[in-house]
Amino acid sequence: MTRWQRPYSLDLETAGALLGVLLTAGVGAFLVVGGLYGVVPAPVAVFGAAWLALGLVVGVRQAMLGVYVSDVGVRSRAMFRTTTVPWESVAEIRSGTGSMAGLDMGRLAIVIDRVDGEPVQTPLQRGHFRLFSLNPELGRLATWPEHYDEILTTLRAHHRAARPAGPPLRPPFPTAETGPAGAPALSADQRRDLHALARQHQRGALTDAEYAAAVARLRDAG
Repeated sequence: MTRWQRPYSLDLETAGALLGVLLTAGVGAFLVVGGLYGVVPAPVAVFGAAWLALGLVVGVRQAMLGVYVSDVGVRSRAMFRTTTVPWESVAEIRSGTGSMAGLDMGRLAIVIDRVDGEPVQTPLQRGHFRLFSLNPELGRLATWPEHYDEILTTLRAHHRAARPAGPPLRPPFPTAETGPAGAPALSADQRRDLHALARQHQRGALTDAEYAAAVARLRDAG
């Protein structure tokens, strides 16, 4: 059985999510017991328990956010999606632009580049905050800059250890995050269009030549 683990220490947001899960479970147990023994009115107990159950699910998922590694690959666990990439399919693990629903969040995020050119943005982001001014965000982990850099270094070390000897792999085409090699940074609209082209190429709707020509037109239009 493959064992997946986070190769880094937990940050404050993850620890807070775990504490929230425990508190939510305790309050939910109180409502259930109170409803059974008449201490809490049954409608209140049912309504409260339903909301707490939802909060418990969200809290558990938030506590599990992060990047996991094993002998077979690397796994990004986000709020609504878990993506597993075998080590042989990982081109690079880097720091890229953090986005949500196509919007630039103004932060760096750890990105897993796949050899097919499709990037996987992880929920780990480089936060900019001071002590006692934390701003937890659902679905993302904005960790300390030093911790972020440490995590990135550790993940790259795991990738190097798992990668077979030979030249480093690179995506065959520019990605929606990086743009064409040597070109200026792409705008949000260009990144979206480039991502759509990459998906079409991956599905086989575009040949290599058609994809390269479309990317060149997009670059020239910028």
